[in-house]
Amino acid sequence: MLQKTIESSLSILRESGAYGRVDNIGLLEIYGADAQRFLQSQTTNDVLKLVELSSQLSCILDRKAHVKAFFQLYRKHKSFRIIAETDQIARIMTHLDSYRFNDKVEFVDACNQGVFFAVEGPKALQCVASALRAPGPESLQHDVCDAKLFQNACHVFRKSLTGEDGYLIRVSGNDVDSVVPKLEAICKKAGMTELTPELLEISRIESGMPIFGLDFSEDNFLPETGLEDKTVSYTKGCFLGQEVLARVKSQGAPTRGLVGLIFTPEDHTVVKFDTKISTDSGDIAWLKSSCFSPTLNTTIALAFVKRDYRVPDKKIEAKIDGEPCLVTVKILPFVQSRSVADRAREFYEKALRLYTKEANDNAQSEAVSLLREALDLDPKFEDAYEALGVILHKRGQIDEAIALMKKLVELNADSVMAHTNLSVFYVEKGLKDEAEEEKAISLSIRMREIAQQASQAQKDEDDKKRRMEEATQRLEMFKQVLEIDSEDLLANYGIGSCLVALEKFEEAVPFLKKAIEIKASHTVAYVALAEAYEGLGQDQDAAATYALGIEVASKRGDMSPMNDMQRRLSALKARLNNAQ
Repeated sequence: MLQKTIESSLSILRESGAYGRVDNIGLLEIYGADAQRFLQSQTTNDVLKLVELSSQLSCILDRKAHVKAFFQLYRKHKSFRIIAETDQIARIMTHLDSYRFNDKVEFVDACNQGVFFAVEGPKALQCVASALRAPGPESLQHDVCDAKLFQNACHVFRKSLTGEDGYLIRVSGNDVDSVVPKLEAICKKAGMTELTPELLEISRIESGMPIFGLDFSEDNFLPETGLEDKTVSYTKGCFLGQEVLARVKSQGAPTRGLVGLIFTPEDHTVVKFDTKISTDSGDIAWLKSSCFSPTLNTTIALAFVKRDYRVPDKKIEAKIDGEPCLVTVKILPFVQSRSVADRAREFYEKALRLYTKEANDNAQSEAVSLLREALDLDPKFEDAYEALGVILHKRGQIDEAIALMKKLVELNADSVMAHTNLSVFYVEKGLKDEAEEEKAISLSIRMREIAQQASQAQKDEDDKKRRMEEATQRLEMFKQVLEIDSEDLLANYGIGSCLVALEKFEEAVPFLKKAIEIKASHTVAYVALAEAYEGLGQDQDAAATYALGIEVASKRGDMSPMNDMQRRLSALKARLNNAQ
């Protein structure tokens, strides 16, 4: 019965949303003339690139690149906010204060000054927007904003706790009774479920979201955590632990890394925290957070896995406490959430299919409802405004169709179809002058777009020519190096990659194979070789090369080329399936 309840709650979370007070999240406020420069020197991400009202994931490291804190940093205007687990806030504040010296920067521990209320899921935006009194709903597109909900001042942060899009609303202690019950009522009416601790835990594990102090700690190098790509800028300048990070990056992956493990299908095994997984060769993995996943119908766990076993989809026959088990390695997340924009697009496409296939009134009404749902999810979805306006116009609801086109013009003043439709709609309303004005605007935009397209086509041609010339120049340079040393890795890879850029795919293959022969862990060579095979139409060779490259990159912890090859391999497989 409990399993059915959790499964139902997960489904509601992902289709509608979940809400609830969150008590283990803390807030640190940072002020002062030197705040930006100071944070730039103390954190792993590039604070100078953090524009107003945006956020970034970041860490604080010690000199050996061990993680001391993991958090989300928000920039308001000239001040900053850190959101992290409550027990991290005091530690972060103590660390920052110890490095303050003469910097003009102040820290305020705001953990006890209010509470956080979470609204997560596809309908989170519309629920929070319906409570918003000021500023307008467009402010919710920012990562942080000061807002009035039900006439009460609140801070609204974009933050996911479950893998779904969501918001954390900071309510002062005095306003909790005035805000929280009303927010709960709005969320209930939208069909959301309560964000219980169990739902929060299972959803965040399925979404592959590790927690500092639980799934990793000060004992871990940052590259072990799998968070490096999201939290580190290698071009920002000096910060504590940077030298060690750079050395690890150049030498390859650490001996173990945090990934996912999926147990045998329909396995309800309850695994203990910090349990070891072993093979005949010794311990290979250390389990962290785990749960039974209703989505995958089996037990899953976050785990630190040794490098040689950290291969996507690798099946491992092992033992836990002497008992045999079969686990499959999974690069996180276990479950990939659909973005709000993707969900809105699905409603939009379903509406168009209904409208074009069925002429009856019921189908048209359903199409209208689907398009309204799409706009509820994504209020900036231009195609949905246009389609809904056209359908309503054909159903005789011209005034609402005009209002929708005006809204579209507000979103995009250069929308040709918005102005064209307005011209048509105004004609039917007998508003000749307005119709002529919209027609003129539409024609002007079309002419401008034609000129821009021609200019872009010329620019693309010039860019291609420049790239070909640069590739030719680099090719000659690499050939000179190869004449001196035929075993030079960078020269073989360089020649191969230049030939790929010049679309001389057959010539490129031997050089890229040689580069891999010289250094089997040179991950970018696999990308270029697979690209050459694709250019030759040798799709099976390309797929096999991507698969091998993914395995090599995973063992090394080279997440960027690994993710790139996974995307390319997925696209290749999709193309092959469509061709069948």
